[in-house]
Amino acid sequence: MKVMLNLIKKIYVPILCFTLFIGCKDTALEDFSLKPGTATTVGSGDIAGGITKTNEQITVPVSIKLTSPASKAFDVNLAVNQKAAEDHIKSKNLGSNYIAVKPESIFLPNSTKVNFGADSTVFSITITRTEVEKYFGKNIVIGYGITNAGKGNNIDPKNANGVLILKVNDLITESDIHFISLTNGAGAVLEAKNQQNYESSSSGLSIPIGISLASFPGSAFTVDVQTSTDTIAQLIKTGVLPANTVGLKPEEYSIPTKVQFASNSKSTGLEINVPWSVINQNLDKKLAVIVKLSSSTLHVLNPEKNYSILLIDSENVVEVDVTNDAVFTVSRDNTGNPDENSPKLIDGNYNSKFLLGDFVDLEAKLVFTEAQKIGAYTFTSGNDAQERDPAEWVLYGSNDGTTWEAIDTRRTEVFNGRNETKRFNIEFPKAYKQFKLHIERTRSSSLFQMSEWRMVRIP
Repeated sequence: MKVMLNLIKKIYVPILCFTLFIGCKDTALEDFSLKPGTATTVGSGDIAGGITKTNEQITVPVSIKLTSPASKAFDVNLAVNQKAAEDHIKSKNLGSNYIAVKPESIFLPNSTKVNFGADSTVFSITITRTEVEKYFGKNIVIGYGITNAGKGNNIDPKNANGVLILKVNDLITESDIHFISLTNGAGAVLEAKNQQNYESSSSGLSIPIGISLASFPGSAFTVDVQTSTDTIAQLIKTGVLPANTVGLKPEEYSIPTKVQFASNSKSTGLEINVPWSVINQNLDKKLAVIVKLSSSTLHVLNPEKNYSILLIDSENVVEVDVTNDAVFTVSRDNTGNPDENSPKLIDGNYNSKFLLGDFVDLEAKLVFTEAQKIGAYTFTSGNDAQERDPAEWVLYGSNDGTTWEAIDTRRTEVFNGRNETKRFNIEFPKAYKQFKLHIERTRSSSLFQMSEWRMVRIP
């Protein structure tokens, strides 16, 4: 056996060494064909692979070309150069369908590495999705520059700057565009009248305006809001607005100047508030203001749906307190103290009150000579003892005093403050001649108290 092993060594070891020698010799020849210190020349290249997109950016792989393989690894410094993009559009007479996008929308690395022996390298240019979406149907032009080739290498003066042209329609579809739009009254007149397109409160009316985001949501962002009346006169002249329209002055309304879309949200909203005093001073007029989404920190404003012309029909939104136009009665009264009896409930004095002992329940009626369309009513709590506040009640309406319809029911209501006024809107207002308020329960006391009950008629 030992003899056999010695024989194998004598035959195969020389062969193995010879093979290794030939292999090592070839490798050495290949390695030394790149002489250390040999400079190469670097120039701009082309798109070098598939373009990728996310909800917030478009990424384009771009090549850097070398005239000969790198004799050692080195870095190539890069910079955005939109002047090169603009010059390219101009020199080639490409026209208005080609857009050099904003430099601040382009991101690329400060440098990219060229490996030893490589004759090219690839880096990525990223463009914000918002900037791309703005130019759907057009071509965007992106420029970059090679500012330095490290370790003694050269820059090709004719190819120091690269220009990429991207057809936006190849990057995204129209349904991909994250349009930000108003959802009510978008691009048109939104009229507030007859309980349509507005909400009432004790202080005035508010017009809610919805804002939506198309396509799929992503990061949080804000939208700026502007108002103006500059074009009201022209809109009257063209017949878009009635002749008796006047523009709302900035001090006559309140509206936020910014709204925020939360992360992963497709909708948000705002509202404009106008006090009743402004409306009452303009009962023979219509009040108008233009609300416009002016800019966004992310995504694209829909140019056709980023504004609304708000029109308030003063005469047909104004609310009237008709409480004292009716005959008032109660099922039980405080006969022992005229300073705290039932007339105090509707005397318009929020510092007086109706106090009733041995409370089980209470019915209070208002009878009008003509039917009244009551859209809301208010309660004002008493000056002390929260446990005496009304907690549960039903408001009924009738036109004959016999058949009654429940028009508003409240359960477990709480007045947190003393002499606090709370407004209760009737969801489906109808006109009735008679109204009956049935107080069923106080918060926790056998005494009942309330400072004021007011009935509000709507147009």
